[in-house]
Amino acid sequence: MYSLPKVQVRDRPSLREALWCLANNTPLECSPCDVRGVARILFHVQGCRDGRFRTVPSAGATYPLEVYLYSRNELLPVDYGVYRYRPCRSVLEPVKGASVGFEGFAINSVSERTTSFYGSRGYRYVRQEIGHALQNLLLSLVSHGFAYNVRVVNIGLEGVVGEARVAEVEVREARDHCKGFLVERGAPLDAVIASRSSIRTFKKEGLSEEQLLTLLKWSTGDVIEGGRPYPKIFGSYLVETYVFTKSVKGLDPGVYYFETSTGELEPVKLGDVSEDLWRHSLRQTSVLRAPAVIILAGRGYEAEVECGIVGQNIYLNATHDGLGTVAIGAFNDENIARVTGVEDPLYLMPLGRPAP
Repeated sequence: MYSLPKVQVRDRPSLREALWCLANNTPLECSPCDVRGVARILFHVQGCRDGRFRTVPSAGATYPLEVYLYSRNELLPVDYGVYRYRPCRSVLEPVKGASVGFEGFAINSVSERTTSFYGSRGYRYVRQEIGHALQNLLLSLVSHGFAYNVRVVNIGLEGVVGEARVAEVEVREARDHCKGFLVERGAPLDAVIASRSSIRTFKKEGLSEEQLLTLLKWSTGDVIEGGRPYPKIFGSYLVETYVFTKSVKGLDPGVYYFETSTGELEPVKLGDVSEDLWRHSLRQTSVLRAPAVIILAGRGYEAEVECGIVGQNIYLNATHDGLGTVAIGAFNDENIARVTGVEDPLYLMPLGRPAP
């Protein structure tokens, strides 16, 4: 058993420095990673808070993912070997006889933890959670100066019994570094990840158009030309972003498409559809009362993983901006598509200022 040191929160980088570096596909220039950095990276991916809840959301807190560290003691300062991360005890458990085929991190899935509660819909939730975990991992790696290579495998989880490998992220020595920026000061990445939570109740006050567009830009927009704040893991971007606005100053109620290249909202269907959204999402109150609901859409297993990546960015940027959100995957797909005009919806994410 390898006990990890207590995670220390750094003053920088800020969340948006890390997102900027991720969009540029170059890690931040920083000191070499030590064992405290390894503990921090693991905490970011699947760390345990308050004895139970993790740093990434999970449908029904079922937590189907397991995280492993593969160390050759070259870039990661941990003795040669493969280790299973035990988040609520903050320890690394050696895996005897395992081959160290690369240096980095692996994510496995035990889908039954989720599908036993949610049936076949649970496979989508697992794939989305893989995306949430991957985005936190990649943000953490670039913030610790690592280049990386991502391999997503075996995400067709239907029919798979027991624990299965779904992703590997190899760490590499960086050739170039992103020096960050001071254009926009903000909350530290570490603090934002540690404080992220699912918010389901909101104040009555609305949002401004600027607040909404800023969050969308840093979650899924082109922060550099042709580059969003997450990588093209599958070769191209697969998820489209829409937003229903109910109480956003400067925008009429309705469904809008977010154009990532221009950062503008284009009307899709005007009118208040909040009651329809509520009715077709198991009458979840957060959908009805939020001043805005972000809708992520895409088709196929790979899009479901990317949906989780974008969803994690929305969580983190909402936390950064003093807002709150929750990822909702329980809804009637056909009815949501019909009332919004959005084909292949994957997530509804109510957005607003958290109520006390």
